[in-house]
Amino acid sequence: MSISRIEGRLVDAQGNLIGMVRVSAEGGLWSGEIDLSGSAPSIVSLFTRFEQLVNGQMLSLVDAVETEISQLGAQFLVADEEALPVEDLQIYPAQREVSFRTT
Repeated sequence: MSISRIEGRLVDAQGNLIGMVRVSAEGGLWSGEIDLSGSAPSIVSLFTRFEQLVNGQMLSLVDAVETEISQLGAQFLVADEEALPVEDLQIYPAQREVSFRTT
């Protein structure tokens, strides 16, 4: 059985592009691929720092970066549908992977 993927955009509270995504949902958790090529350098830098801290198991420093990420006010947009607020946004730029929850 194949899982259908949905293409959409992640944007911040001001509507600036975070990344283009291709994701599937399971139990409220969305996960899949992300393209950061149209993202601002500051966004890429933020998530690169996050990825490095997680991979380096510097979990005591992850909280501060997660706070910065939550302050983006990320939203998930699919076609002409209403934007869904995003929580627990995790982007791994080197792996081009994303996961998040919608509320």
